[in-house]
Amino acid sequence: MTTLFLEPFDVWLFRDGRPFTAGQQFRASSRFPPSPLVVQGALRAYHLLAHTRVPPWDERAVTEAVGGPDDWGRLRLAGPLLARWTGTEQVEVLLPPPADAVVRGDRLQRLPTPQEPPSWLVLHSPTPRLFPLWESAELESEKANQRLWLRLADFPAYCRGETVPGVPQEELWSEEVRIGIAQDTSRRTTREGLYYEAHYVRPAPGVGLLVSFTGLDWPHQEGILALGGERRSARFVALPEFALSAPPDPLPERFALYFLTPAVFDQGWLPADWSAFFEGPVRLVAAALERAETVGGFDMARGTERPAHRAVPAGSVYYFQAEGTARLRHEREHPAVTISDWGREIGFGTVAIGGW
Repeated sequence: MTTLFLEPFDVWLFRDGRPFTAGQQFRASSRFPPSPLVVQGALRAYHLLAHTRVPPWDERAVTEAVGGPDDWGRLRLAGPLLARWTGTEQVEVLLPPPADAVVRGDRLQRLPTPQEPPSWLVLHSPTPRLFPLWESAELESEKANQRLWLRLADFPAYCRGETVPGVPQEELWSEEVRIGIAQDTSRRTTREGLYYEAHYVRPAPGVGLLVSFTGLDWPHQEGILALGGERRSARFVALPEFALSAPPDPLPERFALYFLTPAVFDQGWLPADWSAFFEGPVRLVAAALERAETVGGFDMARGTERPAHRAVPAGSVYYFQAEGTARLRHEREHPAVTISDWGREIGFGTVAIGGW
């Protein structure tokens, strides 16, 4: 397995899932961290150009070397995850703000664990008897005021219900808005009415992306690759092998899935069948979710926009009860556990598992 830390030389542009076509949309917003689609494309393009002699215009040869636009070949990816260098020259991994967290100043605390719903509560849900997640009225929440990221090292304590320090989002990156006008290159003039606005991401010094993968030969320890919109540059450094904690085997009676990257499910926020990811009976008893996001991108092979997918956002938490012996279905060659009906090979639905 190869683990890379990616840092920008300037700013990055990672578009959200909306198309950005001249004359139809004038604002290009960025999502940070980007979706796994962005990173897998950058890694496969770099591998193809730097480590093979395959002509980029030979579609069959490209597909044999790295996979096609609708399949991922041998690539198996986890992430991307937000990370930063520490003073000890170690990389600290930061997890998205948990959807089941309450902010206490600059600290995070998980909502009380799900309890049996009271008899007077009627829940209109597509699954039977979802338990409510709430806090008592006397506890004041600042959840809507700021976004705090969770250190991976604090994840076990957070799952135990302890109050842990959070990392304010403004310490990690800022957004820059730049405006421009489309150009007519044949006449070297601007094109009337084609004003645009682009939102760029400027990570703080030492902040970048961590990605682990298998299936691509990667002999270089450091280098430069193109990443995101406008082919902005990223410096990569190979790190000692990184892996999230292995899932318990078997799973505990009560466990939670914490999504580190977006997940695409066939039924909106639910998969077609949980048994595709678990061996043995499990029951979903609660879920904490933010608003769905759109995942898309540009298909370089076909020169067109990719189909958009509605995704469960990173930071979502699903609570389960195992009814008997239950285990996760996990590919051994995959660097992490992923749970998604689409794109799990390239990192969609990367999860951490905790108790409750």
